[in-house]
Amino acid sequence: MQTEVGDVDWVDVDSPPLPFEEHWLPQRPLAGRAKSGGYYRTTRERALTMPYIESNPKALRSLVITDHDGGMADEIVAHAGLPQPSYVALNPHTRSGHIVYVLDKPVVMTDAARRAPVNLLSRIEAGLNVVLAGDVAYGCRTTKNPTHHDHLTLWGPDYAVYQLKDLARPLDELGALPKFKTTKERRKALATTDSGRNIDLFDLTRRWAYRHRGDHDQQSRWLQVVQDYAWDRNIDLIGPAYDKGPLLVGEVNQLGRSVATWTWRNIRHTFSEIQAIRGRSGGLKNSREELSRRGKIITEARREANRVRATKYDMDAIVAAALEV
Repeated sequence: MQTEVGDVDWVDVDSPPLPFEEHWLPQRPLAGRAKSGGYYRTTRERALTMPYIESNPKALRSLVITDHDGGMADEIVAHAGLPQPSYVALNPHTRSGHIVYVLDKPVVMTDAARRAPVNLLSRIEAGLNVVLAGDVAYGCRTTKNPTHHDHLTLWGPDYAVYQLKDLARPLDELGALPKFKTTKERRKALATTDSGRNIDLFDLTRRWAYRHRGDHDQQSRWLQVVQDYAWDRNIDLIGPAYDKGPLLVGEVNQLGRSVATWTWRNIRHTFSEIQAIRGRSGGLKNSREELSRRGKIITEARREANRVRATKYDMDAIVAAALEV
């Protein structure tokens, strides 16, 4: 059965085409009977009998959720011209609810080697909050269980599973995808997002870790030091700068562990040693460039030019000798 709301075709909750449980990733999710609290960890099967469930694991994002409180959660996407959501879990009395886009590949929030997807996700969250009138105080930790009868869930079609670029492109066309050149601009642009906090804390922690890795020779001690630094920055800077407040302890520890592990494997020198190495290599490069410019170093290009020139001179001598005969 299908219903039309605005210009969008929704599928009745009794026959949802989207395999929600395949994209909902928590293994021992938080779950509760009330939005206001009383959450506890339980099995997935038990959690799906509760009205409110954990939305994503700490380190992964597969559900991009916007909390719309304006009474138009079932219509606002069509008015904005965005792709159809994977589903909207509505309050049947107020028409407010969670507008959800499912990602085909979850974004790993703690991967120190691949931060571009996290950066793009944060910009998408910020754009969706603006276009869909999202509640900036919503922490994204828990969400309405779309399979529970307490909520009126409007399901999108089975193909409503997206890549990040599928969401970024229409937001960019609307001028709602934030762009920034400095850390200050980024912090301001992403202040309402959940993953923006992750990006900011990750960058603060990794930059500090690059400079201090070489000062430690015990991995366990290094891990503790990095996590302590991340937690201090989380409380002192991230909490006041973002509408959603500081990250939770588990999220900070996972982020710190990722940075500590990567830097332990890839950085051996102290910051002073790295600077000295860069200075020597830079000085050597500049010296070679200057000497080459003055003709004091025989480069491969110069050596080849000399060879050609010598060959030419030899041929001229042979021709001159032949004419004298």
